[in-house]
Amino acid sequence: MMVKRVIANSVSEAMELVKKDMGEDAIILNTRQIKVGGWLGLFAQKKVELVASIEEHPVQAPVSKKQVPVVPPVKLPVRNDRGTQPVIPKIVSFASRRMPDALRAYEALLAEPALQQRAEELYDMMVSTYYKTNDVTQVERVLLDTIEQDIRVTQETARFIMVTGPTGVGKTTTLAKLAAYYRLTKQQTVGLITTDTYRISAIEQLRTYADIIDIPLRVAYDLQEFEQAKADLADCDVILIDTAGRNFLDAGYVEQLKKRHDFSDTDVFLVLSLTSKYRDLEQIQQRFDQVPLAGFIFTKADETTELWSIYGLAMQTRIPVFCLTTGQEVPEDIIWPTSAEISRMIVERGLR
Repeated sequence: MMVKRVIANSVSEAMELVKKDMGEDAIILNTRQIKVGGWLGLFAQKKVELVASIEEHPVQAPVSKKQVPVVPPVKLPVRNDRGTQPVIPKIVSFASRRMPDALRAYEALLAEPALQQRAEELYDMMVSTYYKTNDVTQVERVLLDTIEQDIRVTQETARFIMVTGPTGVGKTTTLAKLAAYYRLTKQQTVGLITTDTYRISAIEQLRTYADIIDIPLRVAYDLQEFEQAKADLADCDVILIDTAGRNFLDAGYVEQLKKRHDFSDTDVFLVLSLTSKYRDLEQIQQRFDQVPLAGFIFTKADETTELWSIYGLAMQTRIPVFCLTTGQEVPEDIIWPTSAEISRMIVERGLR
């Protein structure tokens, strides 16, 4: 790892120097204000000291031409009254209960991890409806109604809107879509604040969006600067706040988030990627349970064949859905569906 210390007149100037010398993949380790020069503490100039690092290219180890023998998998024996037999793993799921032939397409749906808590109830409801009506259309109608009742949506927000979540889910792009929506569609004045000072590229990406949409951007390195940024944008109708992404397994991430932000007048939306495993989404939500969440933003809805994670999380947490993103285009690829529209999207996608 290469570490570099830069002293400049401002944070933006220091970051430009780091970007020039180390590239956009540089990571900011520390930023502080210092005083340089002067005599006995007098006439010293205020400067900014920025420490950054970047991973150097690792040296690739030569590939050995020596062939490694292939070791066949080992079957562990188990002892019973009839002697030693190989262990055959068996997966038991609720989907092993067979449905009527006309409803066979729904069996795979009931095996979804997101439906574990409701699988038996949904099975009984669908089968009983079919035997009463002998109509598959009625079964689908009952299923859609049930899902719709379990999903809440919201479009009402506070003046301050914060997006948070793990790395790689598309928070910065989503924030740009929201900014364009409020600025261009709703004709409101919009301001941006980013506290994602961990990566230079994240700030530059958001600055590019801000320039294109023609809205002000403020960068905050601590709680004091965050409050000052909010004051600078006091005339804006909507203030959107970006946060740094981290590994959700890092137990200290949420604590750092709480120390750097005041949630009293802010609606916080947890951004989750629908391409993630459902168990991971559950753990992420539980990690952010300490933060007063106003809703979910689900991204990458166009990159998955099933949307049951939306239903599972909405049902378990009773946290409403704010919006979905369906691609990379700004501002087009963002939608605010109703509960009924989400229900139909989930079922239709699941039956493909």
